[in-house]
Amino acid sequence: MNDLKRRLAAGEATIGAWLTTASDEVAEIMATLGFHWLAVDMEHGSAGVREALAAFRAAERHGVAPMVRLPSADPYLARRLLDGGAAGLIVPVVEDPVAFSGFIRHCLYPSNGRRGVGLSRCNQWGDQFSEYLTGFSPVIVPQIETVAGVAAAAAIAALPEVDALFLGPYDLSASLGSAGDFTTPAYAAAIAEVKAACTVHGKALGIHQVHPDPQELDARLAEGARFIAYGTDAIAIRHALKAARREGVQ
Repeated sequence: MNDLKRRLAAGEATIGAWLTTASDEVAEIMATLGFHWLAVDMEHGSAGVREALAAFRAAERHGVAPMVRLPSADPYLARRLLDGGAAGLIVPVVEDPVAFSGFIRHCLYPSNGRRGVGLSRCNQWGDQFSEYLTGFSPVIVPQIETVAGVAAAAAIAALPEVDALFLGPYDLSASLGSAGDFTTPAYAAAIAEVKAACTVHGKALGIHQVHPDPQELDARLAEGARFIAYGTDAIAIRHALKAARREGVQ
C-alpha cells in the first residue's frame, strides 16, 4: 500500500514541503531532512514533466514520497505524472465534487477508473507490473481555496478516493475579499467548516505553513492538521540567507 496513504488513513501527521525551483539537487537536499513527502509545484513553480521526474527520483532515494501539485485538474497530465512515479496528486481550486470525481477516475486503473495501462517508470517498465496494478492507489488531495470550495467541502471529503482536503490560505483569503489576511472572522469560519468536513468524513486536514517557523508548525498540529506543507524551497533559502545577512552585516 502507498505508505503516505496509509499514514493519512491512520491519522498520522505528515509533514512535507513544496519544490518550486525545478532543481533536482535542491529536491535531494530537502529529501535528506526528514520530510514525509515533497511536492513538485507545477502550479506556481517552473517545473515541467522532465524536472518533476528528476525530483521524484531524488525524493525516492531517501524514502520520501514524491507528490506533485498540478496546474489544474488535467487528467492527461495527471496520468503522465503517475506513470512517472508520483505517489499522489494535489489539485488546485476544487469546487465541484461531481467534476472532481470524474477527474479521479482518470487516476485509477480499470475497473475502478480510466487510467491508461502501460509499461513505464511507475511499474519499473513492466518488472513490477502486477504489483503496481493491484497494489498502488494514489494519494488524492483536492485544494479548498475558494468560497465555492468551502461550500462543497463536505461533498468533496465524502468522495472515497480523497485522502485529505488541503487549504490554500492565500487564495481562500482572496476569495473572501481579504487577500493575505488570515485574521478575519470569515476566514476563521471557512477554516472551521473545512475542518468539520474532514472530521465527519475521516479525512486529513491539510494546510500550507508558509514560513518555516517551528512554533507555527506546532500550532497547526495542535489545530488538527495532518497534511502540512512546511514552506517552499525558495522561501526556505530566502529565510536562511536573510537571517545570515542580518547576523553578518552590521
